[in-house]
Amino acid sequence: MNKQNIPKKILHWYDNNKRPLPWRRINTKKQHEYFTLVSEFMLQQTQMKTVIPFFNRFIKKFPNLKSLAIADENRVLKYWEGLGYYSRAKNLKKTATILIKKYHGKLPKDLEELKALPGIGEYTSRSILSIAHNKPYIPLDGNVERILKRVFLLKNKAQISKENLIEKKSFFLNSKRSSDYAQAIMEIGALICRPSLPICNSCPLTTYCKAYKKKDFAIITNNKLKKTKFFEAQVYKRKNKYLLIKNKKFNFLKNLVIFPMNEINEEKYKLSVEKKINIKLSNMNMKIIINENNRRKTIKNGFLLDKSNFNKFILPSFTKKIFNSLPHQK
Repeated sequence: MNKQNIPKKILHWYDNNKRPLPWRRINTKKQHEYFTLVSEFMLQQTQMKTVIPFFNRFIKKFPNLKSLAIADENRVLKYWEGLGYYSRAKNLKKTATILIKKYHGKLPKDLEELKALPGIGEYTSRSILSIAHNKPYIPLDGNVERILKRVFLLKNKAQISKENLIEKKSFFLNSKRSSDYAQAIMEIGALICRPSLPICNSCPLTTYCKAYKKKDFAIITNNKLKKTKFFEAQVYKRKNKYLLIKNKKFNFLKNLVIFPMNEINEEKYKLSVEKKINIKLSNMNMKIIINENNRRKTIKNGFLLDKSNFNKFILPSFTKKIFNSLPHQK
């Protein structure tokens, strides 16, 4: 079994099967760097299929690094609206500004310099270096982990530890086409070596795969169960307008416009007979009671808003979901 052929097989598969993702449609090196930067920020904790329409909308408004760097932060947040984790947008804007001022609009080629930029950690820095600068890094995302777990048939917690998986990455060797190679491996994980029902007859790695030989495709994960938090939202209506506030209470919703709400315990949630909605975030499940009130209410930092003015504010998706759940808004 000649492992030296692994890069060649993977790249051959990629050249014939890669997806036409919008950040791969590039004309210049500068555009390649910028598209990589934006897409990597958006892909943090967010699925590819979710990111694509947001990326297209964002790039249409901010087509290059300079346009993003000089943009008003609230405008940037508005075009990030619906994607969640708004700190990513703020950090992306800060990074763009630093790149223009300190790096002449270019992405650093040094790992530590990249990691020093706002919002860029170990994984994102390696992704950027491999994809934008053709450096020989293979980022360890969920897709790459899954391939390694199946190739080596890793079945216990010690075997699937991050340290062991990083060591096992040497299986892939290297390629002069480092940018394509890193994307190719992740692409195989996403399209072929899927969590369930892998398409082994199309995989270039079956020759080396212990899971394929034993027909044992189950994956052991270290994923922690998402926390479930319970909230009570108050809906105060005055004519056709609703009382909203600019959140200062919850860090994960900082400065976003929400209905007045408090965190409650599970018992209170279960006992309530009011309308309820569930919101699934990548790191949390939110269970929200909706209390509709017709009495007048004044709250510090509160203001009245109707749907026609929604576009003037940055609204998290669950604020819109609460609004749309109200009977007269359906």
